[in-house]
Amino acid sequence: MPQLERIPHVVPHDEHVVTAREALEGLYLKLEQEAEVRLIAAALRAGWSAEEALDAIDQLRQEDMHSTH
Repeated sequence: MPQLERIPHVVPHDEHVVTAREALEGLYLKLEQEAEVRLIAAALRAGWSAEEALDAIDQLRQEDMHSTH
């Protein structure tokens, strides 16, 4: 019975290999957009204007950036 290869093929350094960022960036942006749409929808249901919702989201992002740095 042949043994399964446990070590994946190693790609030579001169071949293009995507970085983790390149591999994840599209999904990350899609999820970020989906989250923003959901936040705005929740704010609209609560009686806020879209502008108020966007301002609140911007403030949350700024607070998040300051708390992680």
